[in-house]
Amino acid sequence: MKSGHLLTANLALAMFLGLGLVWVNIERVELAYDLRRLELESRELRSLVDKLEMERNNLGAPYNLRRKAPEFGLRPARTGQIRRVEAARPEPEVQ
Repeated sequence: MKSGHLLTANLALAMFLGLGLVWVNIERVELAYDLRRLELESRELRSLVDKLEMERNNLGAPYNLRRKAPEFGLRPARTGQIRRVEAARPEPEVQ
């Protein structure tokens, strides 16, 4: 009778271990799909960032700025309208 209980316990343990293994494999497959989806999303976002940077650089090019300026009432600065301000340099520390 003792061996019957031992056999039942071993079978139950084997079943739980088998179910645990199946569950771990299912989780692994789901994580692999999630990883693939996130990698694709990352590539798409990187591509979008590259396109937006290219558009920003194109719109900020001097030629395009000169062409668009009149639409916003902008014109080249006249003599005396530009002032240069030197950036303040930090004072050296005296010890």
